[in-house]
Amino acid sequence: MQGPNSTLSNSFNLTEMKIGMTSAYAVIFIIALFDNSFGLFLVFKKSSPSRVTNLFIANMAVADLLLTFTLMPYQVVFFYRGAVWPGGAMGTVTCKALLYVMPVSIAATVLTMLIISIDRFYAVFYPLRGKLFRKPRFLSAIIWILSLVLMIPYAFYSEVDFDKRQNAYLCLQFSSGADPYVVKIFHICLFVLLYALPLFIMAVLYVLICRKLWLRKIPGNLSSSNRAVMEMSKHKVVRLLAIIVVVFALCWFPTYVNHYYWFVRPNERKKLPLGVQFVFLWLAHANSAINPCLYILLNDSFRRELISTLTCCVRFGCFTCQPTCNSDTERRKQSALDKTLFMLTERSHRQSLEESKETMDATCGLVRRLDVKIIVG
Repeated sequence: MQGPNSTLSNSFNLTEMKIGMTSAYAVIFIIALFDNSFGLFLVFKKSSPSRVTNLFIANMAVADLLLTFTLMPYQVVFFYRGAVWPGGAMGTVTCKALLYVMPVSIAATVLTMLIISIDRFYAVFYPLRGKLFRKPRFLSAIIWILSLVLMIPYAFYSEVDFDKRQNAYLCLQFSSGADPYVVKIFHICLFVLLYALPLFIMAVLYVLICRKLWLRKIPGNLSSSNRAVMEMSKHKVVRLLAIIVVVFALCWFPTYVNHYYWFVRPNERKKLPLGVQFVFLWLAHANSAINPCLYILLNDSFRRELISTLTCCVRFGCFTCQPTCNSDTERRKQSALDKTLFMLTERSHRQSLEESKETMDATCGLVRRLDVKIIVG
């Protein structure tokens, strides 16, 4: 979002930069709209929405779509009109609503990513103890309630003021009467609660998960091909978890640099060029387009669903897709593959136990024969 009490019409007249930023927002808008909509489609139509991870992914997709439909268009309009807004009661209500909904969607996205990391940690370390995560609807409600409560100051302090210099009403995040010290403390708290703390927790949990998966050994004697499949799966999981943490850190840190100059050190704001400020904002907003790629498109089952659905749309049309062209076949193939791999693992484990039992029986037989010889002798 724009900085406090900022105006763009007089200070940002670079047409090339406006066109460039508009094009950049158009790209992430299309990607975020398609990916998050497709994620919701997969969860509620092709997959089981009752599954914990699926419901959390759907929750994050809703938050990202909310940001896509509110924050991205508003930011593009801001490039050309600044903070100009209709006056009157309707203008005040819409200003407060918009400036409240946008940060709520951001908070919901970040908190959902945090809950997903905790859910994965419990699934790996305590698969039988995660009773709380068997109630994903309850957790989703908690995420949205916390987001709404955390962002209440935006609804309280935002207002429509008349600017004599522009001879227009402006929709401002913080009114001129807001205490600068309170605003500074509020944004420091946001940095800790929505960036530093979630980043630290996700990094620690994902490191522990990677270590657990890397050191885990499958019982039994696996063939070289099966062992290669397992190692490849480990590499993919570790790479994906590392990418999630790095992308979150890189996308959101620049916007908190903006907050530092806007709210903590407003007198030094000119040190950060205006164009750089907008690029930093774009990186944070682009996270809504990147998230579904990380959580959905890099997931093997979701990716197969995507290919199957797109193939179906090309052949029959997206609205006349026949049931025969869905991904049931692919799902059965993957299920068969999983069962085969499980049977191979179990078979190897049984063979190892049988070999150990045969060795033990032979040893016991040899001991008994020796005992007989000693008694007879």
